[in-house]
Amino acid sequence: MNKKLLICLVLIFNFYFASGQEINLAITNCNIITMNSDRVLKNKTILISGDKIHSIVSSANWKNTNNIKTIDATNKFVIPALVDMHIHSNAYIDEFSMPMFLKHGITTVRVMAGNTYILNKRDSVKNNLLPNYPDIFVASELIDGDPPSFGNDHVGPIVTDASDIQKKIDEQMQSGYDFIKMYSRLNKDVFQTGLKYCKTQKIKSTHHMPTSIDKEDYFTKFTGEIQHLSGYARYSTKYDTLPKSVLLKNYDVPFDQISAQDIDEKKLRRAITKTIKYKIWNCPTLVLFYNQTDSLFCKSILENKIGEGLNELLGWWQSVGYGGSEKIENYNNFQLQTVNLLNKKGGLLLAGTDFPNPWLVPGLSLHQELERFVAAGLSNFEALKTATINPAKWFGNNYIKGTIEKNKQADLLILEDNPLVDIKNTQKIYKVIYKGE
Repeated sequence: MNKKLLICLVLIFNFYFASGQEINLAITNCNIITMNSDRVLKNKTILISGDKIHSIVSSANWKNTNNIKTIDATNKFVIPALVDMHIHSNAYIDEFSMPMFLKHGITTVRVMAGNTYILNKRDSVKNNLLPNYPDIFVASELIDGDPPSFGNDHVGPIVTDASDIQKKIDEQMQSGYDFIKMYSRLNKDVFQTGLKYCKTQKIKSTHHMPTSIDKEDYFTKFTGEIQHLSGYARYSTKYDTLPKSVLLKNYDVPFDQISAQDIDEKKLRRAITKTIKYKIWNCPTLVLFYNQTDSLFCKSILENKIGEGLNELLGWWQSVGYGGSEKIENYNNFQLQTVNLLNKKGGLLLAGTDFPNPWLVPGLSLHQELERFVAAGLSNFEALKTATINPAKWFGNNYIKGTIEKNKQADLLILEDNPLVDIKNTQKIYKVIYKGE
């Protein structure tokens, strides 16, 4: 056999079948935003083997000689699929919401209050038994104080003695949860002991900032990931005391919304400095309070019934109402200000929504969260990081998504236009690729 021909055959064999990896899908002629940088790789072909990215090659140099299935993505842009880092789940809403997340290019969700039901769903997804569900990570059951924030609806440990918290955390992790969630009514000793234990045991933890905590203990080397920017307004407020009507609620959100009405910017900057120093993660969920102020959007949901299956939720959402109020709009502005300062200082930010709270359409609301990040002053690329590469950093080395490169899971979002030009272009979805399909 001609020596040159033999070499060519060997190269072809290695290209298509290296390590038994047969190419089964090619996305051709695309522009790639890998998320390793904001550089656009133009006119590339992504080769997929099974559920992994096999390689990225120049479209000019690749020929489909093996009749491989292709998607022509000429003039289109490919980014990693997205993550919603804060949702809730139950047997009813999952039936319609999980497919909606996938439809909108969200192929990973983080459920923030765990139970046996969602653990079983997570494991079924891992075993490829639920192809219409995204990958799921699950927080522990809510660990709260007495009385718990949600009263008789509370599911999870109620801890009032600091000597019990380590045992409860161990029990939750032994039950198979991915990380620990602590809540608003834990007393100071229980909360701080729990944070320290998670940190020393290298257990990921997230929390609302309990109402019992002294301000100087909000942002320390033991602080876990903070949800909803909980505590920043209380730390930064000029108020010495809060109204009795708010104090009686004993829940962090009203505390923060009232506190945000009169902010000492020096205190806020001090909170940001501590956050950066101790590398504290934040999942702000900016759409949680913003969407209800967008009356046109809320009306469109009611009139057009956006999203199959939302009908039962719409009754609840409508009963809550929509439209702006001075308190909510002021708090929205405070959140934007806080995120702006965090980002300027290199803060660690994650995109999440808190679905199914009112006016949060599953999947769509994550794209709206990216818009809110941009409104807070992030560049489009920085906003995209909060739903791609930043979650990958939070999850750790075993999480193989978040960037487009060899051996990463083939979870991709093919867009009609460039999201680096307009963040709303993440909603112009041509196709979603999930686990190579």
